[in-house]
Amino acid sequence: YNTCNLYYLKIRKRVFLLVTMGVCIVMLQSGCAAMAMAPFSPPQGMLFNSTAAPLDVDYSNTTLGTKQGTSNAYNILGLFAFGDASTQTAAKNGQINTIHHADYSYTNILGIFQKTTVIVYGE
Repeated sequence: YNTCNLYYLKIRKRVFLLVTMGVCIVMLQSGCAAMAMAPFSPPQGMLFNSTAAPLDVDYSNTTLGTKQGTSNAYNILGLFAFGDASTQTAAKNGQINTIHHADYSYTNILGIFQKTTVIVYGE
């Protein structure tokens, strides 16, 4: 190799390293902000994650009820987010008038696809 080729090789390695670091940072941070607000956050996997946890903080008076409703929100590539994961929509979907308890589930596949589901229980 001559010095010109070595110079371009070094630049390509630096660009590759910066792009790789950027992708890793995005993957590590995608979806984490929403999970920090729940009273309990189960372990998160970097490559794959499929977990569930409660959204309630008052466990002593928790009854599940006879009905269940769900609502979902999605994220694609960290670029497109859509859906309605509200407790109101979950209650409407389950024909629930009084919510007794709420959980959430979270799925993440390589930061490419993410799904958050809110599950409400009640009457």
